[in-house]
Amino acid sequence: MAMTSMPARSRLWIVLTAVLIGMSGAARAGPPMITNDPDTPGPGVWEINLAMAGGRAHRSLDLSAPDMDINRGIGERIQLSVHGSWAHARDHGNWASGFGDLELGLRYRFLDAEADGVSLAFQPLWVRGWSSAARRRGLASAHPEWILPIQVARSFGRYSAGLEVARHWVRQEVDAWQGGVFIAHDCFVGTCLAEINSTRDDGSRTRAALNFGMRHPLREGLLLIGSLGSEISGEGQPLIFYWGLQYVR
Repeated sequence: MAMTSMPARSRLWIVLTAVLIGMSGAARAGPPMITNDPDTPGPGVWEINLAMAGGRAHRSLDLSAPDMDINRGIGERIQLSVHGSWAHARDHGNWASGFGDLELGLRYRFLDAEADGVSLAFQPLWVRGWSSAARRRGLASAHPEWILPIQVARSFGRYSAGLEVARHWVRQEVDAWQGGVFIAHDCFVGTCLAEINSTRDDGSRTRAALNFGMRHPLREGLLLIGSLGSEISGEGQPLIFYWGLQYVR
């Protein structure tokens, strides 16, 4: 198919992929952003993110506090991860709280920037709402979910960029595609980041979010991390946010 006959979204993904292929080095996204990168902590290194995250729309609020993401490096290329939270929801003045989804994952980086000129990884994830009470109140997923993301990243000078594409398989529910592009650069706070991340349930409209974030070093191994953004398409167009601390040691 000729480029001129492709949908605008397809042309955009081709251009972004070409830009990434033309760069060199390594890049980092992940918390506080939605889009993840192929990086791993390193042999025996812990990366722990403790945060408050959520979304706010008209007369409703979804909040994860605390939201904990624990990662452990196994060798140079493997990362084990556990992600869980205590979920809160307010709808028309009524509050509910309970244990949110538990996410287990393993990332393997099979191409490395130093050796291969580009970082490339896959990260199978399994997500399940363990609390039946939380599922009944809509605080956790009703059915288990498998996610398979592919992550690629490169750097050029003070800038870096990456791309993540993921397929979601949800038991007894509609499956979905998710994709995100991020860019990061050195700035006055430490590292500044921006991303566009979109999700499309099979047979439904695409929901896209524009998000801006930062990482600010407080001392060795401890960073203040945060992001603020909004949905730019889809219903509701809520405000989204993530604020917390990242510990790496």
